[in-house]
Amino acid sequence: MALAQHFVGQYAFRHMPGLLRSGAAAVLACAGLVTVAHASPPETYPLSKVHRGQTGYGVTTMAGQTPERFTFEVVSVVHNFLPKQDIILVKTDDPKITPSGFWHGMSGSPLYIDDKLVCAFSYAWPFSKTPIGGCTPIEYMKRDGEAVRRSSPTQASGGGTGAVQTVAPAAATLEDWRRLTPRVDVADAFAALGPLNKSWLASAPLPRPVSRPGPIEGDVVQASIPLSISGFSAPAFGDLTKIFADSNLVPMRAGGASSAGPTEGGPQKFVMGGPISVELVRGDFAINGTGTVSYIDGNKLLAFGHPMFQTGESYAPVATASVHTVIPSAQSAFVMATAMTEAGSLVQDRQSSIMADTNLRSPMIPVDITIATAAGGRKGGGAFHVEVLSNKFLTPSLTGAAIANAINYYLPDRADVTAKVESTLIIKVPGKVPGQTGEIAPIRFVDYMYANDGAGSVMAGIRGLRALVPLMLNPYAPLQIERLDIKVDLTFESNFGEVKELSVPTAELVAGERNLLHVRMSTWDGRDIYDDVPLDVPLSAAGSIVQVELSSGDSAKLDAAPPVDLPSLLAIVRKLLPGDVWAATMYPADEGVAVEGKLVRDLPASALDKLHPQSHTQRAQPYRPIARTLSPARRVIAGATSMLVRVRAR
Repeated sequence: MALAQHFVGQYAFRHMPGLLRSGAAAVLACAGLVTVAHASPPETYPLSKVHRGQTGYGVTTMAGQTPERFTFEVVSVVHNFLPKQDIILVKTDDPKITPSGFWHGMSGSPLYIDDKLVCAFSYAWPFSKTPIGGCTPIEYMKRDGEAVRRSSPTQASGGGTGAVQTVAPAAATLEDWRRLTPRVDVADAFAALGPLNKSWLASAPLPRPVSRPGPIEGDVVQASIPLSISGFSAPAFGDLTKIFADSNLVPMRAGGASSAGPTEGGPQKFVMGGPISVELVRGDFAINGTGTVSYIDGNKLLAFGHPMFQTGESYAPVATASVHTVIPSAQSAFVMATAMTEAGSLVQDRQSSIMADTNLRSPMIPVDITIATAAGGRKGGGAFHVEVLSNKFLTPSLTGAAIANAINYYLPDRADVTAKVESTLIIKVPGKVPGQTGEIAPIRFVDYMYANDGAGSVMAGIRGLRALVPLMLNPYAPLQIERLDIKVDLTFESNFGEVKELSVPTAELVAGERNLLHVRMSTWDGRDIYDDVPLDVPLSAAGSIVQVELSSGDSAKLDAAPPVDLPSLLAIVRKLLPGDVWAATMYPADEGVAVEGKLVRDLPASALDKLHPQSHTQRAQPYRPIARTLSPARRVIAGATSMLVRVRAR
């Protein structure tokens, strides 16, 4: 009866004008919005009064959208289970729970003693004969939910009582951005992705994994969130499993596609004990982390009872959800659910819970993927549209998984394929960056790649996708990725050559002239093919011994000074080379230096001594200058080779 009265009371208060609660008032006052009051938050039961043997009831959703009760008994209170955080151990013999035990996706379910909220279910043990779980006391969750926000809403939409705001998923000021963002060198960011012939989805930087609690009596505590995956093929699903291998998220084929707007027949608002989904990808493919709502106070709600990534202030759309069923796995049961209606934004992701604000909306990045194929004289293909979470750690990998999934749909077999990929990045600098605000010219790439193993090798060379990593991790200024368009043209042929040997037809190179390099390549069937590649040798190299390196453009080392600001980073990204050009690179014996983002070549020894930095900084770094000649190739190139060559004296 008390639970029914609580739900009725929430509905009644939502439709009655009244004073705003202090926490909601602070947020809305900053936004300049006027709204009606919500229901009073539930009364809480103090942790200090919890003891063994107490009984109570919990609320969770087992099917559909309606929460149901189950009973529990307190086993004990475990002190300092996590840093400065206790948990309450509970067990249940309720017939609604015992067939499956506690399940993934139940995290956040509110538990009551004497009709007062005491904790949220958060931890369980696999293979447990008796359903025993751990609960996070509500007082810790409320404390973390009050953490100070750095970001602020930037744009209101709607109007009247239904007005919501779009949040800026970045630091409040440029100084905050630079202080909070680790310095990442563009070369290091690309190096982290691994070689071009290797799938890099699992290599892109991710948030540091949450340290799971240690063992209790030999059993490892699980604090996992079912990551509902829908619309993904087996290879792409495998990539997602690798991406989230060290996180609290467990990918499961357990959901359907979601919608950014209201879903007919779906819940429009969150309720305590109801499901909540954090949307990472939505559209033709969907990825959602599902849990349960623990506490509602006006426009603020707490959920999960444990972190998602434990990344502090974080933004992502949150949606109501519908539970299909609970799968009673012998190892660890989990819930199948589908995200329904976007109804707020994640704000905090901390040790004890996640916190969301129903008055905020987090923008996502539209990604349009168009696939064209030609086989047996017939043309085919199709288009996919998804929206991807805007997050500097997750966006590149999630976008890559979506593109790989689209390619795999049309290239399920491991056939020889040559791909032409056009990628366009639309980016914008927000207003908080002085002198750099507004639209930036789109960054466009055209890549040619060969693969004999399906989408994996094709994915590795898409420059528009790889460029997301250094752009979103840049330490200079926040960037907004407005849109990413990918057009893939797959041709089932093997126009491909792997570099095997490099030679110089003459004994020496001639300075001041265009020389020809002779390169031997092998095809997919083992045949040798030959090509002549030009190399322009500067006069300054006369009489010296130089190293000559030959590779495809996308495998060549970046010929640029380390970036020192956003414009220099963007200039480097635009210089990235495609895979259908030869890059003939000569490394002379001269030394130079990179100062303030500019290259100073061919310096005398006295100048080098003066300019050589005494410590490694991005402002002044030693630099070995190169001479590079680019020329078109007749096929996709793989591999690289180098040799030492003498340059004829003048």
